[in-house]
Amino acid sequence: MNRVIIIVFLFASSVLQAQESLSLNQAILQALQNNRNIKISENSVIISQNRSSLGQAGLLPSLNASGSVNQGLDNYTRQMTGSSNTTEISGAQSSIYKASLNLNYTIFSGFSNKYTYEKLKTNIDLSNAESKVNIENIILRVAANYYNVIRTEENYKALLESIEISKKRYQIAQARNNYSGGTKLALLNVEVDLNKDSVTLYDAKLAKENALLSFNKIIGFPLDTTVSLVHNAIEDNAYDYENLKQEMFNQNFELTALKYREQVSLLDYKIAKASFYPTLNLGSSYSFSNSDIEYSGYDINRSNGLGINLSLNVPIYNGGRKRANLENTKIFIENASLQKEELMLQLELELLSAYKDYLNALQKVRMQKTNVETATLNLDLTMEKYKLGQVISTQFREAQFNLIMAKNNYNNSAFNVKLAELEIIKLSGILLQQK
Repeated sequence: MNRVIIIVFLFASSVLQAQESLSLNQAILQALQNNRNIKISENSVIISQNRSSLGQAGLLPSLNASGSVNQGLDNYTRQMTGSSNTTEISGAQSSIYKASLNLNYTIFSGFSNKYTYEKLKTNIDLSNAESKVNIENIILRVAANYYNVIRTEENYKALLESIEISKKRYQIAQARNNYSGGTKLALLNVEVDLNKDSVTLYDAKLAKENALLSFNKIIGFPLDTTVSLVHNAIEDNAYDYENLKQEMFNQNFELTALKYREQVSLLDYKIAKASFYPTLNLGSSYSFSNSDIEYSGYDINRSNGLGINLSLNVPIYNGGRKRANLENTKIFIENASLQKEELMLQLELELLSAYKDYLNALQKVRMQKTNVETATLNLDLTMEKYKLGQVISTQFREAQFNLIMAKNNYNNSAFNVKLAELEIIKLSGILLQQK
């Protein structure tokens, strides 16, 4: 991810300044650099890495140092055994210094520290998988906005061409009205159609501008940035459904994350089970003490020493809390397994649906492309006959409308092809391998 961000940094400024064409990959990299959710996911991975150490799992000994100083001013009353004489001492000064170094190590705890370490390492993999799920979702959102800008631009261009045709039609109708005996009513009908086309063009322009605003927002550009997007050609990629399904079960990141959660639940069960075993601890300490107490009868009162202790703690009864925790971890394992099975079925359904959508959209694109060619030819012929007065105005308008609809349908189908293909790639777990 760091390498990706560096690449983005190198090209981002040139994109904004030179206004060069922006490819989908560049838009994705720009969005990943600026997206806050991605940064949060990366931080979660770092947190998991910081936690996954031997010391965090309790596999390393702990070493503690402590010290204290006590200064006192005391009054004493002393009487020897068998004597009636007492001695009064007032304002006796005392100074006591103590220091110790303590080493503790858990020799055996039912392997709970070992399982805890495995859990911490698994959490790193889980965080990585969840981070990649977030990245995939961002990529799909960027792609949807990217292709939506292209779709609205193409629709706008088609309407621009159409309004030019409407203007020519109006000029022909006006000439007829002035020189060839055309009626005023026919001219008004053509003028109404021209006005309708102008309103439609205005709406298309607004849709194009709004699509660009949404695109700029999601990739982190200033909202008023004008960029030229690369129009990628539609490719008929021969995906094999069975291979896609197998790849999905092996490397889909949502499924991978759930598998890691299942592993965490299993390790939680082992940790809970380990609490029923005895705990054996080894302790070692070095201590130093020095006392200087006035009128104590000692000129030197100092001690130091090294101690070693071995302690065994055997759990007998704790109100059933450990038993309840163990049973709950069993349920968590079962739930994780059920969730995995449910997700596998859901992903298979989504993949099959996306695969069919992709094939259907490809077929529609081919048909719509043919429709555009046919509608264009039909309008050209109708235009010639309209100039000669061989077709009426409504027939010309119908031919013009058919061409507009054919172009819009083609643009929408091309848009659906791109999104369906990205959904297939994402579900199969190979989206990030291609970016």
